[in-house]
Amino acid sequence: MNEQLICPLDGKPCEADCPDRYKAQPEGGCILTTAQELGAHIIYLGGGDVGMLYTPGGKEEA
Repeated sequence: MNEQLICPLDGKPCEADCPDRYKAQPEGGCILTTAQELGAHIIYLGGGDVGMLYTPGGKEEA
């Protein structure tokens, strides 16, 4: 069994019925998990809106 990817919005494994989930990946995943793997920070803005903040090098400024 493949380990399930975690949804960056709720911190739970990707839901099987999520409309954004990649269909051909049994472990789940969507554009948000892909962006997160590439270093983007996923920000839930409310009302179904999501933002992505990419910081080159994955470094956060203090």
